[in-house]
Amino acid sequence: MIGAVVLGCCGLTGVAALVSSDDPASTSAKKVAPTAAAPVLPSLPPTTAAAPTTAAPTLSVAPTTPAASPKPTTVVMPNLVGMNAAVAQDKLEKLGLTNIQFGSQDENDTFVILAANWTVTKQSHKKGARVAVDDLVVLTCTKQR
Repeated sequence: MIGAVVLGCCGLTGVAALVSSDDPASTSAKKVAPTAAAPVLPSLPPTTAAAPTTAAPTLSVAPTTPAASPKPTTVVMPNLVGMNAAVAQDKLEKLGLTNIQFGSQDENDTFVILAANWTVTKQSHKKGARVAVDDLVVLTCTKQR
């Protein structure tokens, strides 16, 4: 009986291949591999489809947000002389300036390593000058004692 089921499946597969193909040359080259009999599954009870709804779809509109303002390309240089170098650097970074360097006016302390220990004595751009955000800003400092 199992042999008859397998033979029937193979025969149906071959007939289906002949019927579905328009090219007779392609069907002669096909070979069907023997397959094991598929287990018979019990049929499931029919399910009822949900009743169609007649309500119109609701349209939701997302609130519009104002477009972000573009970043400024220039800023007004503040007066930093007399300010702690770390505070001055923070103030410049909040304005959008990123290219900030420190210089020392002291003979014995030539490198500004920890800006919090230094005081700004000069700045490369005068107070009130328009400075491009990518311009180099040099703060000359003296070590606090």
